[in-house]
Amino acid sequence: MKKEDPRIKRTRMLIQTAFLKLLETKAYEEITVQDILDVAEVNRSTFYKHYLNKEKLIGQIIGQLKETIILPLLEQRFSIPTKAFALVAVPIISEHRSVFRLLWQVDTRRISLKKDFFNLVKNKYISVSRHKFDRTSAELEFQGTLFAYISVGMFEHIIQGTETIDPDIEHQNIEDVLSFFNMG
Repeated sequence: MKKEDPRIKRTRMLIQTAFLKLLETKAYEEITVQDILDVAEVNRSTFYKHYLNKEKLIGQIIGQLKETIILPLLEQRFSIPTKAFALVAVPIISEHRSVFRLLWQVDTRRISLKKDFFNLVKNKYISVSRHKFDRTSAELEFQGTLFAYISVGMFEHIIQGTETIDPDIEHQNIEDVLSFFNMG
């Protein structure tokens, strides 16, 4: 595999950082390529060497988060106990909460980290559960949807918060809520 030129990597990082900085004060729809150029202090041809448009830029940022954080965590979610997963996931998500929070608010017809996350979780649940439970496709679809809504809610709770979250307490909170579903 060919190693990426450090200058290219640095330029992409400059552009991505500028874009995220703009998301702190402007809605995605209001951000222009010119805004990104001004904050990143790069020229238009440099931007277009790396990205076709701002949609491709945010797509790459979201893609990197999926590849490096979301998908690996999703794999672990179904291979280790819930409490162990909370101990792994909460610190990782908390560490990247500011970036997740910024990208979570972007919701267009083509770009939505929240919808992507929901669908990834739902589909992974269905895929794993298909081999674990003897259920119809409709039942698995319902279970996957329910699991995804709960997961999205927990994820939002972590990224929208400002204080440090104790994974043990989060796990107990989940257990408390789920106990209402088990009431006879």
